[in-house]
Amino acid sequence: MFRVLRGGCAARHPYPFYLSRTQGMPNYVLLLVRSAGEFQIGEAHTSAVPGHAVLIAPGTPYQYHNPAGEYMDDWLHFEHFPVPPDGNAARNTALSLFPPVNRLFRVRNPEVYSALIRQLLWEKSYAPAACLTENTDALFRILFNHLHFDCLHPESDPAPVPFQEQLRMIRLKLQNSPEQEHSIARYARELTISESYFQHLYHRLFGISFQKDLIKLRVEHSMELLDRTDLTVEQLAALCGYRSEVHFYRQFRALTGRTPAQYRRQCERTGRTEQDETRSL
Repeated sequence: MFRVLRGGCAARHPYPFYLSRTQGMPNYVLLLVRSAGEFQIGEAHTSAVPGHAVLIAPGTPYQYHNPAGEYMDDWLHFEHFPVPPDGNAARNTALSLFPPVNRLFRVRNPEVYSALIRQLLWEKSYAPAACLTENTDALFRILFNHLHFDCLHPESDPAPVPFQEQLRMIRLKLQNSPEQEHSIARYARELTISESYFQHLYHRLFGISFQKDLIKLRVEHSMELLDRTDLTVEQLAALCGYRSEVHFYRQFRALTGRTPAQYRRQCERTGRTEQDETRSL
């Protein structure tokens, strides 16, 4: 079980800020570094650049600052109370994934951590008492899953791409609203970059061009609708962002090697086979 004590996001400390806690803290301290910094954690001295995190264990002496200017971070102080052996086993899951403590490491998606810290602080202040503990523990399990993976798999961290988080949000828009119009020109304007640079960054981050990815996501969405609804092809094409049924038909066949009708019939046959197998058990 976890209890959030206090925290902050995008906290700014003007030069010559210097924090030193020679006796440590009685609680855990999570820092998400957003600027350059020099850290002394226990006996270890480490330099860090933006995009690093560290979980400091209770009672560990630590100090940090940015000798070159402003220091900035997201931070969270929290306590952990082990659940008794006869308690809820699910609540002990987060403890089993506790990331290594007192060690700075690079994180792949800093904005994910910021969002989780903000949500934990929101739950502390505004969640109904009846669900505060359950919500907090669930968020800590997500937080620790990310921390644990990033700390133990540094080789999976590719070189960061400019506008990486904005591009990921754009791709989520493509996935979640394929029926809307999505254009390179529109998103390049939003990021205030050229269309060619936008296409370069998109391909570098996702390994596929924007236009091909949009087609792929729309066709994948249409495949799900063909399998799970009885919509006509015309209705389905509109829901996937196609103004022309012929255009949809051509792109679907080019990507899947089948027509929408052929794919639907295959889904129906597969569904009947699964039902027959279930009845025979």
